[in-house]
Order: sequence, then C-alpha cells, then structure tokens
Amino acid sequence: MSDPVGPTVRRRRLGTELRQLRDRAGLDQAGAAQHLECSTSKISRLERGQGLAKVMEIRSLLDLYNVTDENERAAIITLHKTAGEVGWWEQAEFEEVLPSGLGVYVGLEYNARALQTWELGFVPGLLQTEEYARAVIASVPRRSPDEVDRLVKARMHRQERLTQATAPLELWAVIDDAVLRRPLGGTAVMRAQLKALADSAGHQNITLQVYPSEQKDVHPGLRGAFSLLEFGPADPRIGYVDSPSGNAFLEKDRQVRTLVDTFDRLRAGALDPEESAALLHNLAAEEN
Repeated sequence: MSDPVGPTVRRRRLGTELRQLRDRAGLDQAGAAQHLECSTSKISRLERGQGLAKVMEIRSLLDLYNVTDENERAAIITLHKTAGEVGWWEQAEFEEVLPSGLGVYVGLEYNARALQTWELGFVPGLLQTEEYARAVIASVPRRSPDEVDRLVKARMHRQERLTQATAPLELWAVIDDAVLRRPLGGTAVMRAQLKALADSAGHQNITLQVYPSEQKDVHPGLRGAFSLLEFGPADPRIGYVDSPSGNAFLEKDRQVRTLVDTFDRLRAGALDPEESAALLHNLAAEEN
C-alpha cells in the first residue's frame, strides 16, 4: 500500500481500502452500518474519504471483515492515523470561509502530482495575482471584507505548490482568449496579471496555452471550466467541475475519459506554448 503525501488523499485511500475489504468479506454497506450502529450514509462517506472514523471503529470493521493478518491490520491503522492529520486548508481561518466542497478540492490539489485545467471565465486560480484574485473573490455578493481577505490568502497559499523546491505541482492550463481581454479589477490589475501569466509560462513545471477566439468550431470547452487531478500510479485521476450551483468530483472511468478527451482537443486547437507566451506579452504591452 503506497503512502500518499497528504491527509485528503490518505483519507480517500483509507476509504478505498475499507471498501475493498468489505467487498472481500461479501458484505454491503448496510451490514457494516449495522455492525457499527451507525447510518449507511456514514459508511458511504467513510469509503469516499469524506470523513474519518474513530480508531476503535476501524478496528471493529477490520474484525467484521475478518482481517486477521497483523501486518495488514497495522498498515490500515497507520494509514488511519496519518489520515487524521490536519491540512492548512482545514484550519478554522480557511475552513470557515471556503465554499462547500472547495476544501476537499484544495486538499486534493495539494496532494496532486499534476493538474490539467481548462478555464473559460477567469485566469486559473493557481496563476492569479493577489489583486486579480481579490477582484474575482470580492465580486461574489454578500462576502464580507474579512471573508474576502481569508479567501485571497487561501488562494495565495495554494500557489505555493507551484514553487516548492521538491516535486512542485505540474500545471498545464488552457485559457480561453476572452479571459485575457476581460479587465477584471481595472486596467492596472489586468496589466499586472497578463505580465504574471507571461512570466509563469517560462517556468519548467507550467505549460500555458491560449485558445484563440478566431476558432469557429463549437468546441466542447464551451460547456464550462474543469480540472483533472493526477496523483501517483495507485491513485486514479479525478475530474473536478465547479459551477454556480455547486461542484462535482468525477471519478468513474467514463467520466474521466470524457474530460481527458475534451482537454486533448482543447490543447490541439489552442496556440502552442510559445505563441501563447508571445500573445500574453503583447497584450500586457497594449495595456501600457
């Protein structure tokens, strides 16, 4: 059993292990719930990595699933212990203001090896300047200045994954051309944002492409923004789609393959990285 690098992925791995052990024992979620005297929804959440049981509950489930090998039991208990660690995004300062589901996404992003993202409306969050991020976040109605401050701080925290010395996040972003011509925050903010984008395109772990507005085809990217998160070989890719009505994590093979195919088509239709960087420099110069 491999050791994921952070609590969010560890919880998901623990949930997968528990589900596989339950299946191996020939039991359904209702049987596990009856054993723990809890709801079936709790077992479902545990197996999806969206909660964490007490260690005594884990030991009880291992008994129910007839896990008698001491090494196997010890590995599960160790994984449970490390899954209980708290990520920075779960601290009260951020957890209180992150929209529902976003905390899970940030945890997955923190643990990802690579991220592919298509953005139709805004500069990707991992590439936003602080001033641009503030303009985007403050545009949501009924957010207090304190909430905006904390959400901006969280977004800047997320960007540290791109610049960390060891194994930085590999980011491949395709951005719709219209995003670059939408002066969010004003001319000065957008000029600084365009320059920052052009500079980021020179980083070894960042690939940036612009999808030109001249394209006349009705490409699938018009349906909305999405991201693909890639982890180690033992952890399947996860798709993420955010919308005003909520967010969704896509994990079924068919769903993920659809997003992979969509992203490949977007990359093929976009300007290559060198052309994209030149366009960004030109647009930043035009703002002067």
